[in-house]
Amino acid sequence: MSVLPLYLDEIVNDAAIAFQGKSLENHSELDPQTNSIVTYSTFEVQEVLKGEVGATHTIKQIGGELQGKKNQITGVPTFTVGESYILFLYGVSASGFSSPVGLGQGKFNIIPASTGFQVSNGRDFKEMTLGTPTSLVPSTVLNKMQQAPGRVKQLDLDEFKQLVRQQKGAFK
Repeated sequence: MSVLPLYLDEIVNDAAIAFQGKSLENHSELDPQTNSIVTYSTFEVQEVLKGEVGATHTIKQIGGELQGKKNQITGVPTFTVGESYILFLYGVSASGFSSPVGLGQGKFNIIPASTGFQVSNGRDFKEMTLGTPTSLVPSTVLNKMQQAPGRVKQLDLDEFKQLVRQQKGAFK
């Protein structure tokens, strides 16, 4: 499966909900509606960035492993229990599915760093913010991106959340 690269404003705008959370559990089962293996991933919600989300949130995605049968769909993100993420999720489909916007593009890993925490979805933040008015990019983020000679694949967690809030506020 292939997905076109999305700009950050598209990821934010296309999301029905967005939150920072810690993966609590993954379990797979046979979905009675689709007769496919699905995986339910549950998160402890630590901070809501968009929409309405409870203290925990569970998503249902196609694929997984059940009774020795594996059905992993290329591009569908997986989550490691105990790890933290910022997730931008589409709304829930008629069959109960919900996945990150642009598949892996809407899943940002939170990575411990010497200065606190960083976020990354593996893409270049310079590329993801092309076309974004500089007035919507926090000055500290703008300075980092302008001074970096190459790609910027990680941003400070708090600066990233500030960038998301500014994107969200501009395109309501």
